[in-house]
Amino acid sequence: MSAEQVFDFLVKASLDNLQEIRSYIDRVGARLGVNESALGDLRLAVDEAVTNVILHGYGKLDGIVELHMQSDGDAVVIRIRDRARTFDPSQVSAPQLDTALRNRPLGGMGIFLIRKMMDEAEFLPLPGGGNEIRLVKRGAIQTGI
Repeated sequence: MSAEQVFDFLVKASLDNLQEIRSYIDRVGARLGVNESALGDLRLAVDEAVTNVILHGYGKLDGIVELHMQSDGDAVVIRIRDRARTFDPSQVSAPQLDTALRNRPLGGMGIFLIRKMMDEAEFLPLPGGGNEIRLVKRGAIQTGI
């Protein structure tokens, strides 16, 4: 696949739409030639990111989530945009991985998982409000033969 391919998707920010978002990742991943291992990582990272946008960004407010997925050589780049309140990932505490699971608070693993699954995870405020999460997974697409 030599030419860059780009796909966009817009959906209401709702937990009810997570399956539709996963299906979008699968459909576009198949079109781009993403290998199954990378596709699983992308699905999980996007699911975590969008869930955080819905629960912590918008809360009880209505909103939208925009997804932009494209190939870049052997990499997949996904941008997730919202119009929720600005998010600063440096304000999120690191998970206490050395503490027994039963003694940890529920949640708090999303950003950690996103960063572990992706080669790059960048969290950016958007001019005029909102956020963009830029995810990159290298080696996801087999190029050349």
